[in-house]
Amino acid sequence: AYRSYIVSDSEDEERLAQFLTKWYGVESLWGNLRERRPMEYQKMVRKRLKSLIDRRQDIASVLYGCSPPLTSQDDWKTIAPSKTLFIAGELDKKYSKVGRAWEEMRGIAQYVEIPNAGHAVLVEEPQRISSIVSGFVNAETFEDDKLALDIIQQATKAPISLETSSALIEDEEIAVAKQLHKVGIMEYEAFSITVGSNDGSGVRGIGWGDNARLGSETKKREGFVISIATKDGMAVGVGEVSPLKGLHKESFDESEQQLKLIKEFLTSNPEKWPEFDASHVLSLDGSLTRLVDSIFDLAGINKMSSAPSVRSGLEMAILSLSSQLYGMLLPQALVSNYWQMSGSVTQLSFGQLPINGLITRGETAETRSMANDRGTEKISFQSLKVKVGHRDATEDALQLIQLKESSSRGNSLRLRGDANRAWDINSAQAFVDELKRVDISILDAIEFIEEPLEIQTTDGKWDLGFQIGALEAFAHGGSLSYALDESLADLALAHDHDFDSIAIDLRKSFGGDNVGQTGCVAFVLKPALLGLELSMRLAKLAQQEFQINPVFSSSFDSGIGLAYTAILAAVADISPYSNNLGKFSHGLGTFDMLGGDTLSPPFESYVNKDGLLNVPSLSRALYGLSLDEISDRLPTYETASASEEVAVTSTESESYLATTSSTSGRDITVSVSLPLPFSDGVASSRFTDLPQMSRWSPWLNSVTYLDESPGLTEWNLNIRGVKFSWKAKSDVLTNPKGITWESISGLKNRGVVVFEPTTDDSCIMKLKMSIIMPYILVSLFQGMPSVVQEFLQNKLLKWSLEMFRDVVKADLALERGDQELGDALFGAVEGRANALEEALK
Repeated sequence: AYRSYIVSDSEDEERLAQFLTKWYGVESLWGNLRERRPMEYQKMVRKRLKSLIDRRQDIASVLYGCSPPLTSQDDWKTIAPSKTLFIAGELDKKYSKVGRAWEEMRGIAQYVEIPNAGHAVLVEEPQRISSIVSGFVNAETFEDDKLALDIIQQATKAPISLETSSALIEDEEIAVAKQLHKVGIMEYEAFSITVGSNDGSGVRGIGWGDNARLGSETKKREGFVISIATKDGMAVGVGEVSPLKGLHKESFDESEQQLKLIKEFLTSNPEKWPEFDASHVLSLDGSLTRLVDSIFDLAGINKMSSAPSVRSGLEMAILSLSSQLYGMLLPQALVSNYWQMSGSVTQLSFGQLPINGLITRGETAETRSMANDRGTEKISFQSLKVKVGHRDATEDALQLIQLKESSSRGNSLRLRGDANRAWDINSAQAFVDELKRVDISILDAIEFIEEPLEIQTTDGKWDLGFQIGALEAFAHGGSLSYALDESLADLALAHDHDFDSIAIDLRKSFGGDNVGQTGCVAFVLKPALLGLELSMRLAKLAQQEFQINPVFSSSFDSGIGLAYTAILAAVADISPYSNNLGKFSHGLGTFDMLGGDTLSPPFESYVNKDGLLNVPSLSRALYGLSLDEISDRLPTYETASASEEVAVTSTESESYLATTSSTSGRDITVSVSLPLPFSDGVASSRFTDLPQMSRWSPWLNSVTYLDESPGLTEWNLNIRGVKFSWKAKSDVLTNPKGITWESISGLKNRGVVVFEPTTDDSCIMKLKMSIIMPYILVSLFQGMPSVVQEFLQNKLLKWSLEMFRDVVKADLALERGDQELGDALFGAVEGRANALEEALK
């Protein structure tokens, strides 16, 4: 396998070509592929030859490490035959025989044999294979979801108390234990994103009240990304807390104070952590609100003073981790539990969500193109929302008409206005009259006007019924529909966000004989203000009882808040109660006014040129996301110094020195050193050959160079059955010799190793690394940083350094022909590797 280390590139290329020709000529595997499909054969050989030439040393290491006597059988232990699909080509004599035998002996779910195909089934029949796999996965998902839904339906007959640590749902044919989980670790980190144009001007008139006026300018959005994990670290979710002036009652500092109180409570009172059932939380039936209320209460925050932005952020994080515990992406988990749908849930496609663009106050068709310019790509939104009410009503009317006339979409462009309660009844009527005078056909393009009328009061107090009465007069007199926005928030505030009380008032205006007869066609819902659960309950109420569709809208959130709002919108759009209702684009187009994002890739990368959002891809990006992945923060430490002195009296000394420091419960830095009985040049050349790492670090499954960039590697490890991976950028050092690395994705870590010469034939190896421990590893070590530190410095790193020393010594012995010493040293390495493996278990 290691021939590629000792022959020239040209000689190696020739031999590799000969090998591939011989290998793909094995008829019992490939079924004479060269004759049957010459074009596919040539393409495959060229591709394989290129990869072997570019990566031959890495592949040699993999072949060596994957030899059957050296590999573990652990991966096969998790295979469930009843859920296994086996595909083989008819001409592949070996694997078709294996497939048929496995089907008979182990009872696998399905064996499929592809006619007239050999071992290269993916090359020969890619579409067919894709179809077979898709059908199998969908069928299996259907059965799993059907069982889950059966459990849910049983649960509705016998509700489980949140206070109960476990419960049992029983039926004649089913008995399922319900497991409760505990909210545990919480972290948060501030962010600040610029808002507005490249010339430094901000966005005018965002928010409500005075902040909705032209003179109010917002130049940045500040907030916090929060991360919450379950007590056992098995699930983690993120949320966004970003109060917007003029919309939220709380300030940035006030929301931070509440986050601090909640974090302090969770840190100091683990025995009081609230419990929850994931399926109940995902049902959005009030369980999530009660859970968040209990967190506020335990942290000493009165419900009346709890910050809406903090509530929504907590709800985001808890919904995300609940979906992981439930084993589905968040949209699917919500459909299964919130809508309580039958098996058809697996056939639903969330697909692409239409979102509307936005023209803010002070902008016109001339100052801002309706297509958002993103370099070479433009977004042409199907629907456009225009802020109105900040100038003469006739000017507002003319702007909508001009937008329609200048649109590349022509008559297909949909428009909506947002007056933010700016008009009195006369101004509103003037707006409608001007539309009719200039171009009456524009009325067909306008979906609705959000909150066209100023606050309506009776006896000095705002009243929903009085507000609706005035809005109905506007709708019937002006031939334009309207949508509620501020009125819903006012109603929620009046009833302390109690859904049942809110629903009673709404039913008076839109229920009974009024169903489908009002001019209200949409409820505009802002989850960042109302909360996620209340928003979804209002959406369900509107669709089910009022025949009104919801429009989910951002509050100029960053990508995280936008992602959750989009998911809620997608779930609401596939409601079983919305089939006969007209659907609207959702208010998520604010992303193009942000100068940055908390998501990476950013939210905008999921939006195509037609203003359609890829919900499935966005959901996968959000699944399991934690603060570590979002934050640019890396563990920090002072650069390792080559001048650090270590007292060494002999190069054969077993002297291993280690110091550890921790800046937080998960941010750990370790410094270790070990004398080596060979030169710094030898040590550095062997250690910096990164794919060899697993030879002396058995906890590393693999290290692989990536073609994307020089020095870029992918690392995979397994600690106590938990697998992690990350990409890292490394640089080889020359004085002193060594290497530095820093992760750029995945597990957050960075470090440096230097080899300081002591004589011509000896050196000292110094390693300094820092890591942010994942939640699940912290939980595996009982949540005690001291245990983690002890394990890192006195097991993982100590033994790995000693094994590196012995591996190199063994290699050097074999290279000079000392077989006996080499074998003995490798035996010692194998023994230490086995001991380390046991320690990891």
